[in-house]
Amino acid sequence: MQQSVEAPTPKALADLVARCDQINRFAMQLTAVEENRIAALAAGILVMRQVLDLRPIDPEKLPMRQGRIQHWALTGGHLKEVETPAIHAIRGQLVLDEHEQVKVLTHRTWNGHWRAVTLWKSAEHKILPASMMEYLARLTELAQQRAPDAARALLARSEAVTATHRLLAVGPRQRGG
Repeated sequence: MQQSVEAPTPKALADLVARCDQINRFAMQLTAVEENRIAALAAGILVMRQVLDLRPIDPEKLPMRQGRIQHWALTGGHLKEVETPAIHAIRGQLVLDEHEQVKVLTHRTWNGHWRAVTLWKSAEHKILPASMMEYLARLTELAQQRAPDAARALLARSEAVTATHRLLAVGPRQRGG
């Protein structure tokens, strides 16, 4: 026994096409907003790299062209505590370069060199924009927590420099003669 299939009317089909067009447009706009937000977070994290104690990647461990610019590790080591499951699952290392770009290093050789460096884009390496934003937001939160300690350490260094001022000779240096 065959069931009949009802074909949509031209108006119903036109309505469906219009809805799908709106969905596609919204998806594109949302992707652009997510990528802008990620770029803004990455730019902030580049400034926060000292407070976060981001480790520089040895330029000799990168492909020659990538080794010309500085890169900092965004995963591993002391940052494992804030890694999300999606970030932890990366088969490689997440890094930030001096141009505020998030990249993924993959295909590590036996001697620690990275053969592939790819710019992160939406859903690259199975990292959805929401997961990337969550991780970068966690790094920002960690920087906020660490900032007072970093400021105190700088203050202590400044006070040590100031304390040595009175030990310096007043006026021009005397030469032994």
